[in-house]
Amino acid sequence: MNRDLEIDLVKRALGQASTSPTAADAGPSRRPVADYFDPQRFTEEQQALFRSYPVVVGHTAQLSEPDSWFTHDHSGVPILVTRAADGELRAFLNVCRHRGAKAAAQPCGQSRRLTCRFHGWTYDLEGRLRGLPQPEAFGEADRSGIGLASLPIAERHGLIFVRPQADGGPIDLDTVLGGVSTELEDHRSERHVLATRSWEVDCNWKVLLDNFLEMYHVPLLHGSNIGPLFRTELCHFEPIGHNGRRIDPRTSFASLAALPSDSWRLRDHALLTYFIFPNLQTFWTRDYFSWLSVWPIAPDRSVCSQLIAADWTVAEEGRQAHLQANLDLFDLTLSEDFGVSEEVQRGLACGANDTVVFGRHEAEAAAVHTNIDQALARWRRGVPADAWPAPQG
Repeated sequence: MNRDLEIDLVKRALGQASTSPTAADAGPSRRPVADYFDPQRFTEEQQALFRSYPVVVGHTAQLSEPDSWFTHDHSGVPILVTRAADGELRAFLNVCRHRGAKAAAQPCGQSRRLTCRFHGWTYDLEGRLRGLPQPEAFGEADRSGIGLASLPIAERHGLIFVRPQADGGPIDLDTVLGGVSTELEDHRSERHVLATRSWEVDCNWKVLLDNFLEMYHVPLLHGSNIGPLFRTELCHFEPIGHNGRRIDPRTSFASLAALPSDSWRLRDHALLTYFIFPNLQTFWTRDYFSWLSVWPIAPDRSVCSQLIAADWTVAEEGRQAHLQANLDLFDLTLSEDFGVSEEVQRGLACGANDTVVFGRHEAEAAAVHTNIDQALARWRRGVPADAWPAPQG
């Protein structure tokens, strides 16, 4: 992170500097409860935001070696991402061109060929059909025309974006990332993926996302674990186009006020998070990077996916115990988040409320809902959901 920006962000959170108005300065906002369970809106969100919109499906460190690959199903589209011997990153629909089974049935691997477990059709990591049992049964079929269907893919700052639509256009990461791109560039590059996990939760994807986009709930819901670790009243959110940045100060944060600003190190005293539209919340701690992404399955069901990466490995002394302690803490807090999110979904569906309300400490969630509305409005007009207007000024 740019050093001047880092100092400015600390000052803002400490209340030592006047700042221009941000979303956090706005008053309460309301959202229709129907947004969380209406079947038509759910279908539109799924198509506009998780089919035609570029979404993050993986981390560069997952494909650090040639002839490596992983699969991804959370968008509702079976995706295969590969890095062949030529080093190029590619994405395909993970669908055998014979009868539609998966070309790669495992979550990840390292191999030069992928063989469909149904009938044995074999593909290389560039998507070309390389072999099939009893080829004479298919006559003189042109193999060059029946390779895996390609998907648009792009990679930046360790994030792998795919547009899960075979006829989709190229991905413009300058537009998708907007102003957060320069800030992400300043963070370290994590070389090792330490953990990937996922959970199914009985709630609308936005109910769970709302939870991750605010710290207002942390002192009470997580009072027996992470609650005492943070000064949530000092949290500072700033929208950056359709994405955003949030600073979550730890209890040690206030001590910075007594120290010279040239000694301030933000990540020693705060959790630094970036939201990447439409569904990814990233976290930088003192010594590792993590993300939580939320994916829709049904109007009242979603998947939460987590990745943890670092520039160290568990083979280093003490690191395995350190990682396990963090995983255990995530398990505890996420179980509380999932439980209350399912409770919220049931509460919204019973008809007690017509709207939900977001206060100033929930400004990030309110901003994301506004951006969802804008993306859906474009998509309904036949304009790509990711065709964000250029920033003003």
